[in-house]
Amino acid sequence: MANNTQDGLFPGPALPVSGEPLAGLGGHKTALALALLGAGAAALFICAHWSIAVVGAALILVLSAVESEPFLLFIIFLSPLGWSLKTEGVLRDVPSAVRFLVVVGFFLSRLWRGRADVRRLLSSPIARASLFFLGAITVPIIFGWTYYSAHCLWVGSYIGFFFLVSAWADSPERVRKILRVLLYSTIITAVFAVLQEIVGGYTSFWLYLNPPGDNFQEWRGRATSFLGSDNTLAAYLNLVLPFALACYLLGRSKWKKLGGWTFGLGLVALLSTQSIGGTLAFVSILVLAIFCFAETGKKRLVLLAALCGLACLFYLLRPVLNPSHTEQFIESDVVSRLLLWGTAWDYFIHSPVMGVGLGNFTHLYGSDLPFLPPGALAVHNTYLQFLAETGLVGFVAFFYVVVQSWRQARSQWRSSVDFLDSALAFGVLGALLSVLVHGFMDFLFEAQIAALFWVLLALLVASGRSQCKSVVGRAEVSGAQA
Repeated sequence: MANNTQDGLFPGPALPVSGEPLAGLGGHKTALALALLGAGAAALFICAHWSIAVVGAALILVLSAVESEPFLLFIIFLSPLGWSLKTEGVLRDVPSAVRFLVVVGFFLSRLWRGRADVRRLLSSPIARASLFFLGAITVPIIFGWTYYSAHCLWVGSYIGFFFLVSAWADSPERVRKILRVLLYSTIITAVFAVLQEIVGGYTSFWLYLNPPGDNFQEWRGRATSFLGSDNTLAAYLNLVLPFALACYLLGRSKWKKLGGWTFGLGLVALLSTQSIGGTLAFVSILVLAIFCFAETGKKRLVLLAALCGLACLFYLLRPVLNPSHTEQFIESDVVSRLLLWGTAWDYFIHSPVMGVGLGNFTHLYGSDLPFLPPGALAVHNTYLQFLAETGLVGFVAFFYVVVQSWRQARSQWRSSVDFLDSALAFGVLGALLSVLVHGFMDFLFEAQIAALFWVLLALLVASGRSQCKSVVGRAEVSGAQA
């Protein structure tokens, strides 16, 4: 019987091929292009000001579904980019919405092709702990036990992106590509922060990405780069700098140069934020590096003494290096933080199990602290904010993620043979330590910080899976030779 599936403009359906993403749509390119064009034209006809968003969303879904490597790497490259659209007086987080669409398109495609492999996705303790954390903050809202908050949707996009990266990074080569993209992205982020210091302002590009609202703060000499605030930039840099430092110390040729440039420029950008919490977190990373990389106790003592000397020098030079933190500013900041911490503790006491809902503290404290600007401040403490907003359930669930990640990173640091696997393991250890230290002074898990945090954990999972495959492969070869 003759096959007439290719005779018309719109070919007949073809069965998907599991080896290639969406191979079953290979004969539908014309139909797919016309469908996208028609959707865009219809959107333009119905409501012109939303047409670009509709076409863009459709394009994101398609590129995610076909698992376009350049596109997914580009999304990771844009991790530090903060972009808010002001609609009806409310700021909309564009990167989180894009990330949500990417996750939806990727996993719908894999489900359609029968390649979801849920068992493999949940094989890692970090994956199960992350899913437990997501359930701990969403289940109370679903059943009406806490107030509704859109933050849960964004946390779902971060954890969904964790599963996307851990599933997509299925080879050492792809893990290397993602890590290289993160380093280049951090370099550009640091350069833009230095540019802000040079011009003495946010720049018009930053103001476009972050439209000024009611609680907009004028430039205070503290760089923000592409992120929303100086403390957020400091936290973001401290997630990448440990890996960059390990690449410089362990790597060779291109990786050593790339790690060195990232670490050097990132350190300059970190100092330009004038973030006290970020600086203390960076010092804790250096202490961890001394204990991990110094071979003898004598070298460790010398390096620790040198670090103490640098800390004393920094303290003496604080009027030059940290001019925004005047005595008057510190006093007022300490008072406001103490008030916020006390209010957060009261919320936890009144709702110790489930909290008031993730993201709701900012909307609630105004009635209890009328002399502080309402709807503008967080708790400035990761521990208290998790207790106040997610209760003991969410608090324990999050730190369960931290514990599982620390255990796996430490295990891979001790057992890794390849320098990049070792550098990644140390990078995750340093990132976790920076979160724990900086978390005493700021709440870190919003927008870009949470996204990068779970991307690093996903890369750790993917790296560990590749190492296990290598060990099994070597064992099979040895057995065959024997």
